[in-house]
Amino acid sequence: MTASHRFVCMQIIAFWPVWLWYGQRMLDRSDEPWGILALATVLFIVAQKRTGHIVSRRALIIATTLTLIYAVTFALLPPLLRAIVAVLAIAVTLSGIGYGRTLQAGVAGLLLLSLPLIASLQFYGGFPIRAITAFFSSGLLQLIDYDVQPQGTLLFWQGEVIAVDAPCAGIKMLWTALYLNFTLAAWRDLGLLATWLSTSVTMFSVFIGNVLRSTLLFFTESGIINAPDIAHSLIGIIVFALVASAVLGFHQCNGRATPCAV
Repeated sequence: MTASHRFVCMQIIAFWPVWLWYGQRMLDRSDEPWGILALATVLFIVAQKRTGHIVSRRALIIATTLTLIYAVTFALLPPLLRAIVAVLAIAVTLSGIGYGRTLQAGVAGLLLLSLPLIASLQFYGGFPIRAITAFFSSGLLQLIDYDVQPQGTLLFWQGEVIAVDAPCAGIKMLWTALYLNFTLAAWRDLGLLATWLSTSVTMFSVFIGNVLRSTLLFFTESGIINAPDIAHSLIGIIVFALVASAVLGFHQCNGRATPCAV
């Protein structure tokens, strides 16, 4: 076992409260268990890379600094924020071991997605995302002569009210699209700039997809189109397929880009 491997083992031991909290969140069903998939994916990808790299001095300083921040702020931060600091410290070390980098952004992204984030994102981000989606969906519908007025997360049309409900916030679609993006970024060893660009494209694609889905669902939920119940799920699947195609297409178009070491 190299010094780098011993260092990451020490980090794992030092962050034991995070793993205890993580296990409790996975078992109490207060969040989606999807994080396990992201964790397994990042461990598999790093294992496929050359793990003989020596972690650079800069990476060790950053990882140690993050570990110290974790220790100093332990009593102040909520468990989720402590876990974010911990996985970022481990991401720096794994990036050094697997890639010879200070930070491989795809690895960091997958480790962040491995945390139980979905319930928190739904709680804090669900309403504003739904309100923004309703606003843009009503704009699209007005362009095709439907006098739809938004009010918060509701759409008003001819005395009827169509709600942009919690699933239409698109949090799960965002998680899945980011998982796809970070997996490709880690597998292809994209640099920080390329990963930032692909992540921006992914989030924009999810936003457009979310607005498109809500707009299409307006026609079925309002009764303008008499569709079976399964249409709701089918529209979601089709829209996600379009979003995933956009993410894959962007990575394919940038396939000849030369990875930049950081």
